[in-house]
Amino acid sequence: MRFFLDIVLVLALGLGLGGALSQVSIQNNSGFSALTIGQWTAWPRAGSRDADPYTKAKVAAVGEVPLGAAEGIAFHGRLDGDGQPLDLKCNYTVSGQTPLARFWTLTAHAQNGDVITSAAGDASMINSRSLIRQSNGTFLVSVGQELRGGNWIQTSGAGTFELIVRLYDSQITSAEALVEPQMPAITLKGCRS
Repeated sequence: MRFFLDIVLVLALGLGLGGALSQVSIQNNSGFSALTIGQWTAWPRAGSRDADPYTKAKVAAVGEVPLGAAEGIAFHGRLDGDGQPLDLKCNYTVSGQTPLARFWTLTAHAQNGDVITSAAGDASMINSRSLIRQSNGTFLVSVGQELRGGNWIQTSGAGTFELIVRLYDSQITSAEALVEPQMPAITLKGCRS
């Protein structure tokens, strides 16, 4: 009887520890086919048959439909310039430029993957066609709960969040196609107490 209990205990411990490590690996997958440019990470092969098992598991766990290689690529930004997680009680700027694309969107997402809505219920997003650019071609987008002039993504709620830039019809569909791409910087501007 003791032998049977030992086996059950070892199996339960192994399944529990294996499940926990798998969950952490899937949520924090930045290896294998991940592509990191500055503060942004993308998985170029997420929508292809060539995706590694961890990327496939990450896509399945989040429930997102990844862009295919011919459609574009999505870059996720979860940290500010100081390496701190993005927090909904803080204000940020996203500034610079994106790699060339026919069209792109910038959206704010809660930890569960849902698009964050403003207090008025509008989706927290901006796109390349509605963007006001500076004279040198760069842009500056304010992100936060406090009203800002110019380009602004209004957020609401509490907790951490992520920004996602989706580049449609872009040359960046694989790591091999990259030649010194530039992604915008995410900078903390201040937090409410």
